[in-house]
Amino acid sequence: MKPVSLLLMSVISAVAGQVLFKKGVLITGQITFKESMAGELIKLIFNPIVFSGLILYSVSAVLWLVALSKTTLNFAYPFTALTFGLVMLSSRVIFLEHIPPLRYLGIVLICLGLFVSSLAKG
Repeated sequence: MKPVSLLLMSVISAVAGQVLFKKGVLITGQITFKESMAGELIKLIFNPIVFSGLILYSVSAVLWLVALSKTTLNFAYPFTALTFGLVMLSSRVIFLEHIPPLRYLGIVLICLGLFVSSLAKG
């Protein structure tokens, strides 16, 4: 499989993991650590939705490592910037979170930067 495909699958897995993390904490409620820290962490980690997010993050890491075995780090790393934009858009669509206009501009600039850096040869 080509490095770009692996990198994009890694990004999508990471974004899905973030969405599941948010959905999971919405279910478990605010984490305060007022009670048992270990108890709250266990409750959080073993929430099926959060646990699924952890699995997707692990899948993302494995895909990332496979991609790194096939390309340079300086080519691969800018792809991580895509997670910012995709997580933001997912938060808007799925959780109906408000996104200020300047944040949209920032994401556009990040994507332009990724595009420009991907044009470089070598």
